[in-house]
Amino acid sequence: MDSPELADFWRLARETMEGGGRSAFSFRVEDDRTATVLGELLRKPVAHPARRQISLARLDEHVRAHGSTLPEVLESVHGRPIAMSTTEQASTADAVLKFALREHGLLQEPWAAEWVEHVRRYGKIPQPALPMIANQAASILARLRAEPRRWTTRFALAGNDLDEGRPLTRVLTKALQLAGTTWERSGVLSDAYSDPVLTSQGYLSLNDTLDAAEITVVRSPRLLESGMPGPLMVLPHGLTPQAKHHLDGKTVLCHNDFTPEGLRVTNEVLAWTGGTAWRMSAADYRDAVATLIARGVELPTLNAHPEPASWDPDLAGTMATTGLMVTEEHLLPSLL
Repeated sequence: MDSPELADFWRLARETMEGGGRSAFSFRVEDDRTATVLGELLRKPVAHPARRQISLARLDEHVRAHGSTLPEVLESVHGRPIAMSTTEQASTADAVLKFALREHGLLQEPWAAEWVEHVRRYGKIPQPALPMIANQAASILARLRAEPRRWTTRFALAGNDLDEGRPLTRVLTKALQLAGTTWERSGVLSDAYSDPVLTSQGYLSLNDTLDAAEITVVRSPRLLESGMPGPLMVLPHGLTPQAKHHLDGKTVLCHNDFTPEGLRVTNEVLAWTGGTAWRMSAADYRDAVATLIARGVELPTLNAHPEPASWDPDLAGTMATTGLMVTEEHLLPSLL
């Protein structure tokens, strides 16, 4: 990266960063040797003679692919770190942040002005790095806004730059907070493999595909173990982010326990998927209680009033009046 052909290139990059108000610079490629060296840096062919517009954010990405960062390269090439005066920092930070938001169509968002002020005052981002981080943050926020149900991970969005404690993580988390959402609600998981979802195909992570257009969602792994027919998804701990990802676009039937938690999870699954409750009516509950009591089964006592069931307005009241809970394990023979 310290090739003499790039001396002017790195000088322009430093001037742009230390100027603080711009996120790109123009560089003239005069000869074949300069084109070759720059092409190796940018990892693509570069024509000559030609003038190229170089984005600091994109340049930093290319430099990171070579194992460094742009500020580190400039410090190594010129023998001194990037620096700006306090006055310059205060006068240009707003412009840099607003420019990044404007470039990605976010400047008029209701949260934008407060976010700009917060990042300028409390973001703790070194001024030389601000144009790159601002552009990277705005680019990610624009993607999340446009496709809220396209699930991804922090690493897929920005590699290790979205690990906890990193500047980019801080400013993006604040933007999501001001927008009234979270990473998960925006479709971003901490990683692709935590909490895989149990299905008839085995455990699936974010990188796997559920090969079923229609699926039945249940709570107990016993149903899967017992060979219940049809594609199944087992949610022993409720509707997890991984489950949300794999249920998107599927036709869903849902069954759960006749318990307060079972009704809550079923409501959540149906609200997320637009699915249908399966054998979960007040009549199903009454029949199950009568059959189980007749067989001498001791049912647990219902100690809390269930929330209303979105699919049957009589179910919660019937359960509260009867005062007994029925789990999927109790219903196993009839469900099979």
